[in-house]
Amino acid sequence: MTSYIFKKRFRIALSFLMILLCFPAQAKRKDLVIMKNGDRLTGEVKKLEHGVLYVDLDYVSGSIGLDWLKVERVQSSGGFQVVLKNGERVAGTIEKVTPAEAPDKDFSIHAAQGEVRAAAPDVVTVESQKRSFWRQLTGAIDFGYNFTSGNSQTSLSADANANYLSTKWLAGASVDSSFSGQSGGSSSNLMEIQTLDGRFLSRNSFLVGLGDFLHSSQQDLSLRTTLGGGYGRYLIRTNHDTLAWLGGIVYTHENFETSDQPGDQNVEALLGLQYQMFRFDRYNLQSQLLIYPGLTDAGRIRVTTKTTFTIKLVNNFHTDFSLLNNFDSSPPFNAKRNGLSVSNSLGWTF
Repeated sequence: MTSYIFKKRFRIALSFLMILLCFPAQAKRKDLVIMKNGDRLTGEVKKLEHGVLYVDLDYVSGSIGLDWLKVERVQSSGGFQVVLKNGERVAGTIEKVTPAEAPDKDFSIHAAQGEVRAAAPDVVTVESQKRSFWRQLTGAIDFGYNFTSGNSQTSLSADANANYLSTKWLAGASVDSSFSGQSGGSSSNLMEIQTLDGRFLSRNSFLVGLGDFLHSSQQDLSLRTTLGGGYGRYLIRTNHDTLAWLGGIVYTHENFETSDQPGDQNVEALLGLQYQMFRFDRYNLQSQLLIYPGLTDAGRIRVTTKTTFTIKLVNNFHTDFSLLNNFDSSPPFNAKRNGLSVSNSLGWTF
């Protein structure tokens, strides 16, 4: 009986596999990219990010990265979401001609509402417009591990982030966790989940909603929940640097690990900066600073910072060096003011 069931399931699986093999794969586009030195590439344009144009070629495994400033011409029939230096966001097909053909306006987006033209150096990002929300997501997953035999000390870190961007909306979520301990000694653990969601108001301004959930044994925090929102604006946005500020109000609810410390609720102001620096497919730096001055608990100030330096390896792999710190000017009794985590990890970008 068991043999019959196995054979039946095997035949079903084999039939399903044959259907998949016979089903025609979606043909890749034949986009044309011409470099300034005369090289011609025929493939599928995937995206422009951090000054690098990524193209899939039939005879190359994975995408190749091209210096955007050395690209002479692009012809593509694909749909893309484009962000320009002035903050304008447009969806449509793209084309780049030589500067001699269209001085100062050699890049064009053919959108439903008409054609938008710009200079190629003023194009910040170009993302393929996917048909579903999930395929539009980008992000990374990182893991780190360290063991010291002298004192049997172990440290682990795991981080993940995902982002969604459209011409009208932005959404992002990140998870940061770390654990350290040694045999017969004390241990510490930290986990933080953060979400940032927003809607673009104009070319450079946006409304943002913030959610932050923090557990930190160093600061005796069982859980700190921070919910709120505000207004933000880009100050700098180029192929190599972005800088944005935001301000608003948040509500905070805290539960502590010590039984004699009651829970606490506060309303706080929110002041923040986000900075990113990119250098041609080699490395990038991302830094976030959030300051929470107390309103109902005047005099108290909380600060959260996260800085990550990423070095690109082969394909979609990279290595990260991260620093995460949570500061509280009025922590629970005997708890530390700073909850600091430093990690080095290996990651994969999707």
